[in-house]
Amino acid sequence: MIDRRLLLAGLGGGAAVGLGAQGANAAAAAASPSTPAPAPRPDFGFLRTEALVNAERAQAVMAREGIDAFVVAQPTNVFYLANHWPNLDRMGFRHSMFVIYPRDRKRPVAMVMTGFLHYYRFADDVELPNHMVFPYTTPAEAATPVAGGAGAPEPTAAPTRMHRILDATLLTPREEHRRSVSTAAEPESATADWALFKALRHLGLEKARLAADDPIVEALLARRGSAATCVPGEDALRRIRLAKSATELKMMRIAAQNNVDAALATIAAVRTVGTTGELRTRFFAETTRRGNQPVFIVIDGSSSEIANDPIRDGMAFSIDCVSHCLHYHGDFARTIFVGEPHPLMRRGTTAIYTAWREIQTQLRAGMRFADVQRIGRESMKKQGADFTVNFTPHSVGLFHTDHPQPSVAEGRTIEGLVLEKDMVLSVDCPILDTGMGGTCHLEDLMLIGENGATPIHDVPPNIFVV
Repeated sequence: MIDRRLLLAGLGGGAAVGLGAQGANAAAAAASPSTPAPAPRPDFGFLRTEALVNAERAQAVMAREGIDAFVVAQPTNVFYLANHWPNLDRMGFRHSMFVIYPRDRKRPVAMVMTGFLHYYRFADDVELPNHMVFPYTTPAEAATPVAGGAGAPEPTAAPTRMHRILDATLLTPREEHRRSVSTAAEPESATADWALFKALRHLGLEKARLAADDPIVEALLARRGSAATCVPGEDALRRIRLAKSATELKMMRIAAQNNVDAALATIAAVRTVGTTGELRTRFFAETTRRGNQPVFIVIDGSSSEIANDPIRDGMAFSIDCVSHCLHYHGDFARTIFVGEPHPLMRRGTTAIYTAWREIQTQLRAGMRFADVQRIGRESMKKQGADFTVNFTPHSVGLFHTDHPQPSVAEGRTIEGLVLEKDMVLSVDCPILDTGMGGTCHLEDLMLIGENGATPIHDVPPNIFVV
């Protein structure tokens, strides 16, 4: 069976997409009996000095909606606006860091975080200009009310001993750097609410209209009697993130290619792993080996992480693979034939491939999500293919599905969303019917341009025979 690995199944008319060189190499390496070496790690140094946020788009959205500044607490938004993911969030401390991002670019971006997080992580990550840090003592204070409320005097910050220098001549270069960065921070506050309040006062935003992504922001400011107005900000942030900055596109290309290469290596192992559970484990390992982190893999229509069905000859199934690299997501799906599938399955895979190709040729800025779905469904009708396929578009970035959510109150639907230049789009193309001898799916990531769209990763065959 080795000779049949990674062959494109016959699809009538010879429709095919070539296997990229990187993908082919990844698959060949995975098929080798020896353990492959870790993939070369990309240089992420640009994230120290290149902002992720699409600043021009952010200013435009904020001006249109009358937002003076974003104040964010959710880790994804913190990362987007400040190039820094709060580590304490991974340890179970919610609301450990806040970012104030003013519309007026003459004002600095302010980070409110624990002194511990600032010294041991932020100083190592970020060298962006025009950023200020307002540290506070402990993350627990973010959720703990302070006696006295608004108008009460600020409590004394507990002394921080973690930066005490025993012998300055023994400082490592890393420690020297941390010390220099720490001296530039504002004096440490006792609590998060005080640090946030003082940061807004320093930026001249005490009475501003603030777009917040979490109720904790308004709660903390209320403790200090702030005169600022808070409005919901998550959808505005998602609208900004629809169009990627140049720095984000660097990250998206790395994440997407790593994800595809991990999927190809997983496909090459189908005959050797034996079960779907072992296949899932293989994908998780392959993503990690390349520097991505696994998010999920849907195998044969199941996202269960405890499912463990045998892989048998004659089986046909799809895999939908998602992983992220420094929080930017890849998303990729293909169909696998383990030997010869049922003719109904061949018809289905041919139909969705043809429809996806028609969608690809028409993708461009200005189209609505509904237009994408219509092209796919019309293609299926022209082919006489009576299969249920939603052809579901979704923006991909810091979330697997990263676009404004539908709102009944505002009359907003997913179908009405418009494709924009520099948007990274996925279109899910699974057949949802059962009783066809398995499952099939097809999915790539496309970069939307003014006059067309291009894939942001190598594009392997749409069907694999193993």
